[in-house]
Amino acid sequence: MSAAPRSGLLRALAAVAAGPDATSPALVTALELPRAPTSAEHTDLLVFQLHPYASVHLGPEGMLGGVGRDRVAGFLRALDVTPPSEPDHLVALLHALADLGDLAAAGSDRAGHAATVLLHEHLGSWVGRLLARAVELGAGPLRVWAGLVADVLAAELTDRGAPEVLPPALREAPPLSEPSEASAADWTAELLAPVRTGLVLARADLARAARELDLGARVGERAFSLRALLDQDAAAVLGWLGREARRQAEDLGMVERTGGPGVAGWWRHRLEGTAGRLDALAATVAARGVPA
Repeated sequence: MSAAPRSGLLRALAAVAAGPDATSPALVTALELPRAPTSAEHTDLLVFQLHPYASVHLGPEGMLGGVGRDRVAGFLRALDVTPPSEPDHLVALLHALADLGDLAAAGSDRAGHAATVLLHEHLGSWVGRLLARAVELGAGPLRVWAGLVADVLAAELTDRGAPEVLPPALREAPPLSEPSEASAADWTAELLAPVRTGLVLARADLARAARELDLGARVGERAFSLRALLDQDAAAVLGWLGREARRQAEDLGMVERTGGPGVAGWWRHRLEGTAGRLDALAATVAARGVPA
């Protein structure tokens, strides 16, 4: 796949991520999607269930903005590019990679180096986790879309090579705090920060936990729903989260394809470490009745 067609493919895939208004029938045909995603399907997957932002996946708070967004904005400013309002959104990152690829194909060594940095540090470090969950949770057209994004980023990684060292966001990522070191609300929020636990938890996952544990599900933001589950049966919920961490650790193929073996190994180690810590905490809570 040459650079020019790949840049066009990146922009087409970004358009699907942007929503139905940007997804034309011609684009659906070109990408060989089974059909265009509906507005409801797009909103459910990429607004309510998953959050296609580097800051959510790489920031220690697991929230929009903060250091995760600042890293991407600083990268763009270093290239003399004015960052968009949401520079760490997948749409913006795919467009940036396409633009740099075009400049590199035209002979710019600086653009080629920048494209490699963008791929390694700001996309490959997290996007495989998002794409794997999109395949699991999305409607048919969006599952196909996620696979295509993985394919094109894997081709980029093959051309540019896997990173020799871990991206800074992963090297510097703090783990999950001890419950005694944070308030209940803060610790619950940390459970939802992917870079702290390795887990990418959607609303659908919390609803699944409630069903499997026969607990009452509370509708609201994920932190509210998770805290409500913990308040009902902390030991059971912590045990479920540990099992979920192990389950997600078995599905890191897209991470390795888009970020390289080192990045996949980091996410696996974080997930397995989280699973062990949650298992131990669940046993302590069950034995002593200690609230989480």
